[in-house]
Amino acid sequence: MRISGWRLVAEAAAVFAAALAFLLMMSPAAPFTRELGVCESGAVRDVLAGHIILPRFLPGPIVHVPPLYWWGAALCVRVFGWSEIALRLPSMVPTAITTAIVFAWGSAIINRRAGLWAAVALTLCHFTIDAARQPRMDAILSTFVTAAIVCLERGLFDPDPIAPIDLLSIQELRAIFFVPPGLSLHRHMLAPEDNRRGPSASRVWFSLAALLIGLGILSKGILGIALPGLAAGLYLIFSGRTQEGFRPALVLSFTAGLAIGLAWYVAGYVIDGRQFLQWQLSMNLWHRFMPVEAGGAGYCAHPFWYFVPVTLAGFIPWCGYLPATAVVLWRRRHALAKPIAFALCWFAAIFLFFSASSGKCLIYILPVFPPLALILGITIDSIQREAESKTVDDLYAPADTPDRPTALTFATGTDVILAGAALITLAGIGVALLGLPNHLPTTIHPTDRRFLEILAELAATHAISLYLWLLVMVAAILVTGAGLFEHHPELQAIGVGLIAAAGSLFWFGVMNPALAEQETLRGFAEAVTSRVPPGSIVGHIGLGDCDLDFYSPQPLPKIFRFRCDESGSLPRFIVLREDAFDDMTSAQRACLKPILTSARVDSQGPRLLVERTN
Repeated sequence: MRISGWRLVAEAAAVFAAALAFLLMMSPAAPFTRELGVCESGAVRDVLAGHIILPRFLPGPIVHVPPLYWWGAALCVRVFGWSEIALRLPSMVPTAITTAIVFAWGSAIINRRAGLWAAVALTLCHFTIDAARQPRMDAILSTFVTAAIVCLERGLFDPDPIAPIDLLSIQELRAIFFVPPGLSLHRHMLAPEDNRRGPSASRVWFSLAALLIGLGILSKGILGIALPGLAAGLYLIFSGRTQEGFRPALVLSFTAGLAIGLAWYVAGYVIDGRQFLQWQLSMNLWHRFMPVEAGGAGYCAHPFWYFVPVTLAGFIPWCGYLPATAVVLWRRRHALAKPIAFALCWFAAIFLFFSASSGKCLIYILPVFPPLALILGITIDSIQREAESKTVDDLYAPADTPDRPTALTFATGTDVILAGAALITLAGIGVALLGLPNHLPTTIHPTDRRFLEILAELAATHAISLYLWLLVMVAAILVTGAGLFEHHPELQAIGVGLIAAAGSLFWFGVMNPALAEQETLRGFAEAVTSRVPPGSIVGHIGLGDCDLDFYSPQPLPKIFRFRCDESGSLPRFIVLREDAFDDMTSAQRACLKPILTSARVDSQGPRLLVERTN
């Protein structure tokens, strides 16, 4: 059933609240370690210091993208103080909003079940949760891009005069039409597509799209307008409506959105002149996305197919249903419903854009997950309706030809997910009962080794979080198995959702925070602050530590050349890595006295606080 009006608004608000509540269970106050966004947190300090238009990474250059994220983070710092949650909320709230938008579009255009499953898949998606915990602008960009694309689709909406009634459940159809015994109903009814909206509706949607495109540009530059434009353009080409790309309302929407976004660039040029444009356009646009032979910097260089395994791994466990999705789409290839076609174009446009880009950083691909979740929601809804129609038709007459390949592919995906969940659960039970083996393989990555040690420690201390995770996993496995036994696709999906929820809560809410506690330099920063006189400037030699800058009362200025005879211009206290101290010449070490040593939190070794003695 499709929903609209205030009912849609109320249910979307409930989805937003549920998604945000779930994300807030992912330990948003866990300490920072080496997250990339923490390295950029100095820009928040600069915004708070009054540099609103062109904040700088303290220490460092001016920001490389428009500062909408840092503005939001500064507001959160005003409310919650300088803390981890203040920097994570500007990512968590937009992620929950994105989930609500996906639900609203799916429920209004397809039906509630498809929208709900899309929201569930997006919320319980490994990549989405991880991005929501990062103190960066990518989640905000994804929200504005998603909302802009949805508004553009609504503005371009063109109802079919006759369309298959393929989005209603079999029970709803039998309530509408009188069906005598012996008549197989499914896939045989036609009706006009709903077009109940006023003449100004398109203008409203295009106006909203303009605002959202502008905000997207203020989040991360050109991507805020490029991604919605590519998605809408590919859909118009695919549907044979290329000429509508020149509709005055659509052109005006993109023009107005560009004007909103360019306001920051104009202000930056007024403040910093040509140097600002060179930094923004040359260093952070051309060099980032162009290949090396065209003058690019080789930033995050990866092969064209790099984002294929990244997307599959990021969509765990729902990626197990992607083969079934491919089967459903193949069956409908000759009569693809417009919402499905739009979601496919939406996904393909963004995915191909980032795949073709020379710079392929991991987080870039985040905006493809909303359309991917919608495609999955449509798949689950379609397969469940197939099962319902077969059940009802069997009561009245021989059913239509059963779609065995689709059901078999979906069940196989469930089998794979179930087998993986069962193995993980058995391993967890084994560690809880027997502990870890005495000799772990030497090929295990150090981070993975630490995770295993944390799991063993949880078992040794009988942590309630471990037993709750195992209990929910066992229950989820039973639910999933019952869905397989009863040939009930939606029950299988419910079981997989429980597996995803339990795994996400344990991984992001327990394991990752425990690892962060071991790897953070928060304790060392606090010890440094208490050791040096109040207000003292502490310098830093060598590679910086982002979390050390975050937890220090003020950023640590870099020292690029150290000599004892030039010490008059240098800070009295300096932080550096132990290896860097050992590599100094005896003349350099002669005027330095180590007074504090950190724990060995990572492979870089301990950090030292030294004091100049001259």
